[in-house]
Amino acid sequence: MSSRRLPFALVLAYLTVVVIIDLITPANLRLNVFAALAPLTAAMVCTFRQTVFIGVLDFCLMVAHHGILADAVPLNRVSSFVGNALMVTASIAVARLRRDAEALLERVRATGEAAQRALLRPLPLRTGGVVVDGFYVSSQREALIGGDIYEVVDTPYGTRVLIGDVRGKGLGTLGAGAAVLTAFREAAYHRRDLESGVEAMEQGLHRYHRSRAYQSSAHPDGVPGSSPESLVMRASEEFVTALVFGTEEGGPGAPGDDGKVPVVFVDCGHLAPFLIGPDGDVRELEAADPGLPLGLGDLAPARRTGRRLTLPAECRVLACTDGVTEARAPDGGFYPLAERLGAWAGLSTPELLERLRADLDAHTGGRLQDDAAVLVMERAVVGAG
Repeated sequence: MSSRRLPFALVLAYLTVVVIIDLITPANLRLNVFAALAPLTAAMVCTFRQTVFIGVLDFCLMVAHHGILADAVPLNRVSSFVGNALMVTASIAVARLRRDAEALLERVRATGEAAQRALLRPLPLRTGGVVVDGFYVSSQREALIGGDIYEVVDTPYGTRVLIGDVRGKGLGTLGAGAAVLTAFREAAYHRRDLESGVEAMEQGLHRYHRSRAYQSSAHPDGVPGSSPESLVMRASEEFVTALVFGTEEGGPGAPGDDGKVPVVFVDCGHLAPFLIGPDGDVRELEAADPGLPLGLGDLAPARRTGRRLTLPAECRVLACTDGVTEARAPDGGFYPLAERLGAWAGLSTPELLERLRADLDAHTGGRLQDDAAVLVMERAVVGAG
């Protein structure tokens, strides 16, 4: 039985029981008040049409029993007729308001989903040489996305992959995340080396922090007066950790015929990715010189540098945000990602992701404290659709 039919069946059963009891009890025991609870309850848990049906049925039964068929004084007949009419009318009105509110909420949700999907494209994403699969879980139930970002871009220079985490969580971080994503997409097409692309991403974040929209968000009530120093302080606290990966086309970084894939990655204060080998071994890929998060690059004397390495054939790289590694169990324990990956390294990528997401939900008891994103990158199979 569907979720919409079960409440309707229960309310109908309740009304039936009240009518039967009313029929077999003495005439001076009037149960029309209890019967009137049926349309009121239906207005809360049933659809609009189901509520109308329950209301009309209740009105007909109670008026027939207590107003027409009953041997009662005219005043009691009138009170039964008017009382039931008011109850049914109120129930139908409440059901109509509830239906309109749900329709409005659905339209808002659909609009928000479309906007969020425009910001983060659904996985998996594929380029000429790389397939990136994964999942995203927002810590806010009403949102699809929040403070974590990712993107995969197929450029003339090779594949570019980004995963990042805006400080904070939920919808309030979308502005900074969108600024970094926009800058990444633009820089991926116009800047060959990842280091300069990362600089463009940081410049995009700085532009967002200097924008009128961001400064207006600092005064939600429209009350000016915050000092420039306070705005600078707030902007410095909204940094973005990020990992940027890149392969090279037609150069020393191009995928080879032996299946090996030379890549470059730049670490901007993010968690180290994991290399999952074809033989099931799992190890972290530490950056040679981890850089500061985006938004804090001015504090470092030198620019961020990338690490170049050649990935073995049939290996995979898993990158995630701290919403995964810092997910807490009810007893306070952190999620043991490295241990889980070691046990699941032999699974295919879709199976690994499915197992990881289910296990993460079980570990936290369904209460994820922060947004969580996971990406798994591997070489695309030639000829795959």
